[in-house]
Amino acid sequence: MEAGVQHARIIDEARRRVARGEALDEAAVEAQIRAVDGNSQESALRQLARLASVQRARALVDRAPAPTPASTPPAPRKPLFRTRPTITGNMDVHRGRGPGLFVLEWRAEPKVSSWEARFSERPDARGEYVVREELSLPADATSLQLPLGDKLFRVHLLGRDRGGRLVSRTIVSGLTRDTWAERWERRASAS
Repeated sequence: MEAGVQHARIIDEARRRVARGEALDEAAVEAQIRAVDGNSQESALRQLARLASVQRARALVDRAPAPTPASTPPAPRKPLFRTRPTITGNMDVHRGRGPGLFVLEWRAEPKVSSWEARFSERPDARGEYVVREELSLPADATSLQLPLGDKLFRVHLLGRDRGGRLVSRTIVSGLTRDTWAERWERRASAS
């Protein structure tokens, strides 16, 4: 049998093994090629080298990804958008003193004959505020307890004179139990 045909058969058998996913013993196949003398020996050795590189590449692709260490927890993700507590209006309000309470306080205003408070919530940072409750307060009121939870909360505080005209107002937005103690951002007001 001619050497070229024998080399071709050896290489074909090596190809079939690689195609089936079997392990190719490169040294054994090389020994078979070298055992057959002929001009096609160098060509057969180059083909064997290519087959071996294909087998190594497949092994890399087929390998399962390395497991992540169980002791390393995943890094916490920052929220994409976060609402900061803000305050607008023409009157000064501040957090009341007392642990565990969410109390909004302000100074008495002699021109005010009644106060209105409106509580609104929204489900997430991008949703619309929905009115949840409205309260009427006497003229001498200087504090208000807020029912804060996990949802974003807004309070409108409006002071009206005897004629019903708006005298004092403030809006505090973006409040939750978690953001209550954060610094409130003061925004400019039209009045």
